[in-house]
Amino acid sequence: MDKKKRNSILRYIILLVIFAAVAAALYVFFNAEKATVYEPPVSPVETIKPEYHTINEGIELTGYIEAEAMIPVVPFVGGTVEEYMIKAGDRVEKGETIAVIDRRPYELQKEMAEAQVKGLEAAFARVDALASSGGATAQDRDSLSAQLDAARAQLEAAELQLSYATVTAPVSGTVIQAPSAVGSIGSSEMPLAVIADLDSLIVNLKVGERYFQTVMAAGEDLSFVISAPDGPSSTAEVVSIAPYVDPTSKTFLVRVRLSDPEGFVPGMFIRASIVWKTEEYLTLPISVRRLDGSVYAVSESGDTAEYIAAETLAEDTERFAIDPSYEGRDFISRGQTGLLPGEKVRVVGEER
Repeated sequence: MDKKKRNSILRYIILLVIFAAVAAALYVFFNAEKATVYEPPVSPVETIKPEYHTINEGIELTGYIEAEAMIPVVPFVGGTVEEYMIKAGDRVEKGETIAVIDRRPYELQKEMAEAQVKGLEAAFARVDALASSGGATAQDRDSLSAQLDAARAQLEAAELQLSYATVTAPVSGTVIQAPSAVGSIGSSEMPLAVIADLDSLIVNLKVGERYFQTVMAAGEDLSFVISAPDGPSSTAEVVSIAPYVDPTSKTFLVRVRLSDPEGFVPGMFIRASIVWKTEEYLTLPISVRRLDGSVYAVSESGDTAEYIAAETLAEDTERFAIDPSYEGRDFISRGQTGLLPGEKVRVVGEER
């Protein structure tokens, strides 16, 4: 065999050896690799222990301040307003003059009634004297007496109408509306003013029918706090509780009077807190509870999440009550969103 042919065969042999070595190396590499096992991540969480707190059981509602007595001042006689002494916000006392309606027509009526009374009194005196001497009959005397009584009644009516031309405040209070002015026409169809007693303010609260039995059972033991946003606050006392539920709105009316009306005015928007029971419970913050009302605690092993469908015994705006048997347990306060029952957790801190 010539030299060239031998070199060619040698190259092929070397290549085959190299390919075999590479194949052997790959076989060893892939068969030596261990199977990858998925390890789910461990969720970091913070925990909190339940604590005993006082919970005020009740509800919060909204409403508006009203004056317990709002008196429209309507004139009993009509005419041009000649004097108008008030404006909105003025304090008036009972009997104080607030407006004067043109008195002249009513003064003339009074003068005419007075003249008629005087004439009939003179005529009656003459007939009475004649009747005593037999110059007039008893019938004439009685007829004039009746006319005189009627004239006197007309005079009294004229004097009363004249007095009505001076319009006075029927109650003490604050003028909250003063819609008239000098020169306007006063009549019984339009009040000259509206007076309210700002020392006696109320709130009419519409309470949902689901609370009817609870509120009725509590009765006078109910407590109320009325507060205006960024404004005054006051306790209140029950004036009345409607004994029925409005079938249209599915609510019943609770009427309360403010204990301290200082700073409140009619029409002011308020928030009302109604409390019917105050008691100490084992509690957790509202933030611990999930949307479905459940909570998560750390299991006894300390490394998994335990799902608890805890019954809410009572709650307020900040905390909710749980069964005392959960005292001392670690509840997940942060990181519970998205957890699944039995999921691995790692406690990274405890809320205080």
